[in-house]
Amino acid sequence: IALANRYQPTLLLVGRSPEPQPEPDWLHGLHDESAIKSAIHQHQSDAASPKEIERVYRRTIANREMLATLAAIDATGAKANYRSVDIRDRDAVKAMIDAVVTQHGALRGIVHGAGVLADSVIVDKTDAQFVDVMSTKVDGFVNLLACVDPEDGLSVPAVGVACSSTTARLGRRGLADYAAANDCLNKLSQQAARRHPGTKVLSVNWGPW
Repeated sequence: IALANRYQPTLLLVGRSPEPQPEPDWLHGLHDESAIKSAIHQHQSDAASPKEIERVYRRTIANREMLATLAAIDATGAKANYRSVDIRDRDAVKAMIDAVVTQHGALRGIVHGAGVLADSVIVDKTDAQFVDVMSTKVDGFVNLLACVDPEDGLSVPAVGVACSSTTARLGRRGLADYAAANDCLNKLSQQAARRHPGTKVLSVNWGPW
């Protein structure tokens, strides 16, 4: 939203969540959690159990937040496009970016903010959890960089930003995989900066400064 306010760009927003849909009329005006869940129970035949109601509720809130974000961006005069793509799937990412570039022109900047948390100490952490945390950040960033590789005749963006964490350097209990993933982002950003000196590359290490 801040970028939209400042520059009125065309934004491509990418996530694993389904593309947002208009809310049904029976949800309009409902904001209290209990009221929303009660309405879901009444109108969703497949949401009979508390577990299913909770799942639909979370999906509803996520959909509502995306609609609000897109509306806020549109209100600035910028254009926003949301695409539901798993950033770890290189072929899907490439197809999406190729389609957007064909329609809107070359990418001017990339912000990689995807991330997954699976907190647990190493002895309890599963291989699947480790891979999920690592691949979302690392494979996702590698796939984005590959889609703007000048060796393929593509235009290199002016800006590339990776959302990393101070955990990459300081560590944190239960976040060994998260620390490793973010340190990979830092190193990949350094590599990209050296490879593309005309691009401003930042790996922003968020957290308790």
